[in-house]
Amino acid sequence: MELGTQRELKSWAMFAISGPRLRPLEVTEKLGLKPDYYHGGDVKDIQNMTIPSHWQLNSKLGPEFSAQDHIWDILKALGPVRKELKEFTENFDSAIYLSVEFASEYTKGVTLDKRTMLLLGEMGVQLEIIPWDLDETL
Repeated sequence: MELGTQRELKSWAMFAISGPRLRPLEVTEKLGLKPDYYHGGDVKDIQNMTIPSHWQLNSKLGPEFSAQDHIWDILKALGPVRKELKEFTENFDSAIYLSVEFASEYTKGVTLDKRTMLLLGEMGVQLEIIPWDLDETL
């Protein structure tokens, strides 16, 4: 890569609801959406500690799409059921997790438009951006 040139970052996103009393099958039923991953409260970690129940919906876009495109891919699925979703976001932890590759100091940053931020807030969904550096993954 030429010094001083900018390139698009790579990104990926997923939406998750979690909590000790969450019933993932109820989320699926009430939202009418099939999760990409879920587990109940009977799952243990490697230290035999209970992991809170989890319901997850992934962006279907590839890593070359922008962070905003990934978020919108998820919002398009959640938008039609936002009233039903609110019941869960008010009672359980919920967030869109956005993983972003910053391969160099010249990589453009993440920008979200006002409409996206407004919709996330209205739905009661937090946004967590998880940066990663390409050099650290090699």
